[in-house]
Amino acid sequence: MIISKKHSLYRSLFAYFTICLLVSACDNNSDLNINTKKAQQAAHRVEVITVENKPVSLVHTVSGTLEAKTKIRLYNEESGRIIKLPYHEGDTVKKGTLLVQLDNELLKTEVAKATASKEQAQVDLSRLKKLLPKQISTEEEVARARTVLDLAIAEEKRQLTRLKRTSIKAPIDGLITKRLYEPGDLLAAQSHIHSIIDPSILRLEASLAERWIPLVSINQQVTLLIDALGDRAFKAKIVRIHPTINASTHKGLIEIQLDPVPAGAKVGQFARARVELKATDRLVIPVHSVQYDPQGAYVFRVVESDGGDTVSEKIYIEQGQQFGTLTEVLSALQTGDRIVSRGYLGLRNGKKVTVMNTAGDAEQTIEQDTVRP
Repeated sequence: MIISKKHSLYRSLFAYFTICLLVSACDNNSDLNINTKKAQQAAHRVEVITVENKPVSLVHTVSGTLEAKTKIRLYNEESGRIIKLPYHEGDTVKKGTLLVQLDNELLKTEVAKATASKEQAQVDLSRLKKLLPKQISTEEEVARARTVLDLAIAEEKRQLTRLKRTSIKAPIDGLITKRLYEPGDLLAAQSHIHSIIDPSILRLEASLAERWIPLVSINQQVTLLIDALGDRAFKAKIVRIHPTINASTHKGLIEIQLDPVPAGAKVGQFARARVELKATDRLVIPVHSVQYDPQGAYVFRVVESDGGDTVSEKIYIEQGQQFGTLTEVLSALQTGDRIVSRGYLGLRNGKKVTVMNTAGDAEQTIEQDTVRP
């Protein structure tokens, strides 16, 4: 009876231990499955782009006011009273048109006096030459008479020049823009009377940052917009690049000329020119791929770890110029590197990643060449 109870106890213990082993095995399998799932879930899904050197050009907008290429200020060289001043601002004149007439009666008298002196000197010289063979006059007297004649001729020319200067004529076909005096005004010499321009050639003088100056050239075509004429775009070209840079602003001057001048364009109108800078090869990446923290700008580069896993690598970069949606990279990256373009949330340095781009995406290789800010 005692033996039977012992056998029953042994069977119960055996069954208990068997059940414990089975439960433990199940728990181990469950833990293994959970760990496997966690390991599979740990791979962070991202999209990447391949960094490349690309020719990138920037369309830069400069602005200013339209000016006439030819601007002339008319001054009088002789003093006198204005007796004729027929033209006003806005009048069109032809080359050679009389613009200003000064009172010249006194100068006419001076011319007549100089002419009479010249004629008398000619008579005296002729008489002395005739007397020279008879030894009534001397070579010295003839020489002095010749000098007197030369001086008289010079004086006549001087007075004729002064008389001519009392009539001021238009030096070009142009447009009167300033009239500063009225008939009857008494002018001192070197007074500014009129301003005249040639409206057929208009230009825009604009400042350009010194770093952009080497990227433009003479005769380069640009697009010019004149606010007063609406949204129409007009053809223009760069006609001059000034050789010096302003030391205070670090900017240089370029001159842009309308080619041709459109109807309605006037001096003083506000204009904007779109200048396309010469394309240069630059290492660029999309702006949205750059992240920031207190240490600076960084990107996640996708690399292969020693264990063969694809992992993210946090790389701090130095940025250069921004070209619209692209930014230049000056350090830390090189051509061929793959960087994360999407999937930053929760990403950290050294984290295992899965690249979701398909082969057909070419990993979103950068294709933007021209940027218009």
